[in-house]
Amino acid sequence: CAVIENGLDTENTGNPVNVESKSNVMIKNTGDTDAYIRVAVIVNWKSADGSKVWATAPKTGEYTIVYNTNSRWARSLADGYWYHTAEVAPDGLTDVLITRATQNAPGPKGTDGTQYYLSIEIVASAIQSTPDNVVKDMWGATASNGTITAIPGGTDTTN
Repeated sequence: CAVIENGLDTENTGNPVNVESKSNVMIKNTGDTDAYIRVAVIVNWKSADGSKVWATAPKTGEYTIVYNTNSRWARSLADGYWYHTAEVAPDGLTDVLITRATQNAPGPKGTDGTQYYLSIEIVASAIQSTPDNVVKDMWGATASNGTITAIPGGTDTTN
């Protein structure tokens, strides 16, 4: 699978750091079979070239992520992953997960002068959707007829 954001395929372009915002984050099924997709959203501070990571994660208020609440994404209370509950056809896209993410405050500056910027990394994985027991065995989710019906630990309805 490949992450699509700001209209770019980040698998081919890299995950940009030092951008003011990120928008319209979706995942593309690059495989040759229908697949379920889940993602981890990792928020941290990174140097402009991405080679350094600040030891403390950004605090609430220093950034904003607006999740698409009118979608087939659900966040697991057990593992923190976001699960797209509908299978995605080959070359198909998930619903938008993040409509917009922005940095609201300046990032920290290291004692060596390194300026840090907000980095929101989307780590996606895909698994074949048939047979139904594969997603159960590998991810602990329950599925039937192309739809994930239960996610590990229940779902976060607050998004």
